[in-house]
Amino acid sequence: MSTDKPVRVALLGCGAIAQAHLRAIAANPGVVEVAGIYDADRSRAEARAAEFHVAHIYHTWHDVLASDADVIAVLLPHDLHAKFAVEVLEAGHHVVVEKPLATTLAECDAILNAAAKAGKRAHPVHNRIYDPGTDAAREFIKSGAIGDIFLAQTVGLEPPQTVSVRPWLGTKAGGGGVLMAQAVHPAYLLRWILGDLSEATSIAGARKVLDMTSEDTAIAVYRFQQGAIAEMTGTFGMNVGPWNHRVTFYGPDGYVEICNREGVRGLSEKHFGDREIHPLLPDLEWGTGFARMWADYANGFRTGAPTRVSGLDGRAAVEMILAAYESSKSRRTIDFPLPA
Repeated sequence: MSTDKPVRVALLGCGAIAQAHLRAIAANPGVVEVAGIYDADRSRAEARAAEFHVAHIYHTWHDVLASDADVIAVLLPHDLHAKFAVEVLEAGHHVVVEKPLATTLAECDAILNAAAKAGKRAHPVHNRIYDPGTDAAREFIKSGAIGDIFLAQTVGLEPPQTVSVRPWLGTKAGGGGVLMAQAVHPAYLLRWILGDLSEATSIAGARKVLDMTSEDTAIAVYRFQQGAIAEMTGTFGMNVGPWNHRVTFYGPDGYVEICNREGVRGLSEKHFGDREIHPLLPDLEWGTGFARMWADYANGFRTGAPTRVSGLDGRAAVEMILAAYESSKSRRTIDFPLPA
């Protein structure tokens, strides 16, 4: 692939999440560009093309596979990720797959094996690892400002509309419920900060707010190999409320939190000279990671350089969620690694 031309991306799927990717690609002129878009619902593709001034709409999936796009982004319901990602790779394109990478470890391995066989790359969409707030929190931790992390907590409070605007999330097509659809975000972020895992336990709520196949509320607890534990709470049941996303890391000398409402903030007497909470960034940077993610992936596609997130990271995030499901089902603690 030429290193002096933009990476050309074809988008498969023009649902709500396609908007974030189209904005992110547009934010990287000269680095990455849209080759075209495709959706089985032609009217939806036409609406997205008009919204983002996309010049080309593919007529068929075969046209996408036969195109000159360098990479194809798979933005489909979870249960379709593996099938289409493997087809992309076998057709000779790199692939970027919306989270989760797939819904089983066997599917993840099929994607990774197809990538290796084709000599192409497969990346999951782990956009929160690219948020400036995540970088700021990680550097704050690495500086020793709060000491060694011994505890982390994450919360994701979302309304039922999250599911109603994506009705397939409430069916088997989601590959799970709130853990697979929402909590996979803080799961991969926890692993990015704390490293590999040793065990998991989880429980799903028995009082459902939504009529959906899998859980709408759940709590998962993880122990990491370095000794820290993390508790992860997620729900789609908040009709009225803060609709909040927060990740907090605690050390003996303070804490740091990443929040969609307050930004990234830290408390450390060692670092600041007081016991007040201080912003680590001047602006709220939540949700800006998509553009940085596409820039990193594009550089990897063009130059072969390592990227912050790999396909193996996508598999590891799915493994975290599957371990939680197995724990909830069996009512026991699950050890890592899971059997493939």
